[in-house]
Amino acid sequence: MADRRRARGFSQAQLANRIGVSRPVIIALERDLGATVATLVRAAAVLGVRSVLRAAPSGRGGLVPATNTPAQDLVMTPPELAAAVIGHFADRMTGKVLDPARGRGAFHDLFPAHLNRHWCEITEGRDFLDWHEPVDWVMTNPPWSRLRDFSRHAMRIAPSIVWLAPLTNLTTRARLRDLDEAGFGIAELVLIDTPKDWPQSGFQLVAAWLRKGHSGGWSVRRLAD
Repeated sequence: MADRRRARGFSQAQLANRIGVSRPVIIALERDLGATVATLVRAAAVLGVRSVLRAAPSGRGGLVPATNTPAQDLVMTPPELAAAVIGHFADRMTGKVLDPARGRGAFHDLFPAHLNRHWCEITEGRDFLDWHEPVDWVMTNPPWSRLRDFSRHAMRIAPSIVWLAPLTNLTTRARLRDLDEAGFGIAELVLIDTPKDWPQSGFQLVAAWLRKGHSGGWSVRRLAD
């Protein structure tokens, strides 16, 4: 997308103005960190890109995101789910906590008051991958298509990380190798029922606690209602 934008002679700010969004939204789109389908459609129309969206399968109307497009990452966490995940870990959390993908604030706004809270959000010009200040905890529902980049960066700045993500996205051979090379292990997996308004993939959703120095097996629990 960035190459096509430059080829068409647009700056990020000019493209943003043309389609009615802010420049950070264009940055997020070009880095595959998040964009609505409507934004993708408008940008594609201006830039003459025809492969961003594919036709829906037979029997379904409209358009759906192509495989691994940023639009798949825009799945907002219900506040009650964020509260339950935070509550599960709250008695172990101290110091500074960072929500690296704040979105609408489901996690950040509900972090306990005794914590020093921080946030990043690419669509507001605060890119997590540009954050380098050490923190004690990183916790959020990350963009799943960028989970490996987020995990690698989080392990550089925090000893405890909690991701809300499908178990399969966290336990590939490459992801486990990344953990081992960084000196991290999966300390706990909290099993969660996928919210009804989320895409139903059939894979188990978990809140995974990645902990520096953990070398044993992981415990498995189910999130309390």
